[in-house]
Amino acid sequence: MDPAKLLKYDQRVPRYTSYPTAVQFDPSVGPEQHGRWLQRVGPEQSVSVYLHVPFCNELCWYCGCNTQVGRHDSTFGNYTDLLCREIDMAAEFFSSRPKVTWVHWGGGTPSSIGVDRMARIMAAVQRHCDLLDGAEVAVELDPRVLSLDELARLPRELGVNRASIGVQDFNPRVQAAINRTQPYDLVAAVVARIREEGIADLNLDLMYGLPHQRREDFGDTVDQAITLRPERMTLFGYAHVPWMFSHQNLIKEADLPDGDERLALFDEALRRLEAAGYVHIGLDHFAHPDSELAQAQREGRMHRNFQGYTTDPAPTLLAFGASAISTLPDGFVQNLSAARDYMAAIGESHLATARGVALSDDDRLRARIIERLMCDFEIDLEAICGQFGAEVAQFAPDLERLAPLIDDDLVAVDGWKVRVLDEGRMLVRAACVAFDRYHAPDPERPAHARAI
Repeated sequence: MDPAKLLKYDQRVPRYTSYPTAVQFDPSVGPEQHGRWLQRVGPEQSVSVYLHVPFCNELCWYCGCNTQVGRHDSTFGNYTDLLCREIDMAAEFFSSRPKVTWVHWGGGTPSSIGVDRMARIMAAVQRHCDLLDGAEVAVELDPRVLSLDELARLPRELGVNRASIGVQDFNPRVQAAINRTQPYDLVAAVVARIREEGIADLNLDLMYGLPHQRREDFGDTVDQAITLRPERMTLFGYAHVPWMFSHQNLIKEADLPDGDERLALFDEALRRLEAAGYVHIGLDHFAHPDSELAQAQREGRMHRNFQGYTTDPAPTLLAFGASAISTLPDGFVQNLSAARDYMAAIGESHLATARGVALSDDDRLRARIIERLMCDFEIDLEAICGQFGAEVAQFAPDLERLAPLIDDDLVAVDGWKVRVLDEGRMLVRAACVAFDRYHAPDPERPAHARAI
């Protein structure tokens, strides 16, 4: 790994969990259009469901999610009531009962509202949708929130069969600097409990670029995470954007690693994960070679959506809750972000849609190109254009924009085939930018995380 070469491309670029990205969402798409688009959710296609709970018991200072500290049980109760009401209202537009293959609970900390309320929300989904046999039900867990007995209720009562735990870093000094004290023994106890209850697919989130991180210490964190034998591990780069999330001002910029140090942290984690047998399957995801996700990546069946890399092939995502983003046949729609605004809108019995974007044929074509490049690290532009009935010659200027990456042996181009080379994998987003017709970075108010 050549740091000088890679750092040339350490610019702010989208994570491409959608295309067009959320930066292109516009308030001209509102509740009425959202309702019309919901009518086109057909019975012949499977759908996914995302449930957003924007509450945490305390705020982690690095967090870039839409969440807030939940202090009152009455707020949790009201939010649960209104989330169920939103599901009921959306269902009024369905032409038939959707067939659900995948449910994801995100936040915040979904379990902050309690298992009883989560079960009520799940019942609301099943009131209007058919949860198919073998459906994946995933939940993001904060190991500090639920008791071991409550954890057992998740698979028993909600059907949870996949879990993701935010670790970030086991080093006490780093944990203190980000306001997330979470010892290894606590995480290990939670992992043991959910394994006992039959949750066979576990992801651990790690994060590099946090204050006071050092290469060897972070390597120790990776080794500790490996002892828990997760099927997947995600290695996120911390995005310090205090102009977007004011609580990040509590992190001192002087304590953050610079570009060289961030690259060294990633390299150390990469080295240890690969030595332990994990496969680098995507931008920031690693998987055990026997896992379902690794198998899907080998077979070209891996996908990317707002939850990251996934085996979920459903083209439609019905998302509920504050800030939740739905993927519909006609475009993307996002709910109001602030919990109070979302709750007020649903309380007035109309959809809480804040903004969105309608998809053009060109958007769909480029979305396919970018997703396959993110998932497979290679694309055949001629083959993809053939699937869409499009002229491949239109992408000649896009290939020219890859020239710097090609010159640095990070990307290879053969005719209309593009391949991201091994050393360039962590820069795959920089390659995707070449095919993004909307990307226009704003150096004054950047909206995306750095490439490294």
